[in-house]
Amino acid sequence: MVKKVLIWAQTLDGTIALNGQIPWHQHADMRFFAQTTYGQVVVMGRHTMESMHGQPLPGRTNLVLTHDTGLTMPAGFQRILSMAAAEEIAQQKQSDLMIIGGKPIYESYLPIADQLLVTYLQSDLQGDVKMEPVNLGQWQRKVVQAGPADVENDYAYEIVDYRRN
Repeated sequence: MVKKVLIWAQTLDGTIALNGQIPWHQHADMRFFAQTTYGQVVVMGRHTMESMHGQPLPGRTNLVLTHDTGLTMPAGFQRILSMAAAEEIAQQKQSDLMIIGGKPIYESYLPIADQLLVTYLQSDLQGDVKMEPVNLGQWQRKVVQAGPADVENDYAYEIVDYRRN
């Protein structure tokens, strides 16, 4: 069975994006994201793909979950039309399925996710896309990394690993 892992960063109010972009510079989170997703199958929606300006994440299988069969795919991205197709590809590659956004994709996978990896940024920055709080009745919470704001990180942060109860 393929492990389904959602990974994202958010501010204290749940902001994950502003105007289609990630509105912060957080080196520790990007390093954690890169190390965690490298060599894995990543699933994203069309808007997340477009925010990458045609540049797939290197060292990963980049899947775009969409209902648009006519969507033009830049080199390095693969269109999939169902969550089942993503799971089949991950199973063939003996990979976890790393869900990297956006919000509609997270919402589709949340009911069947095995793990959540959330970076909480100690910021009140307001955005236009927000995640709902993690339901602590369904998940066990463990802090795996934390650090202060510094020259590489705009905000103090905490990376939390949630495992389904």
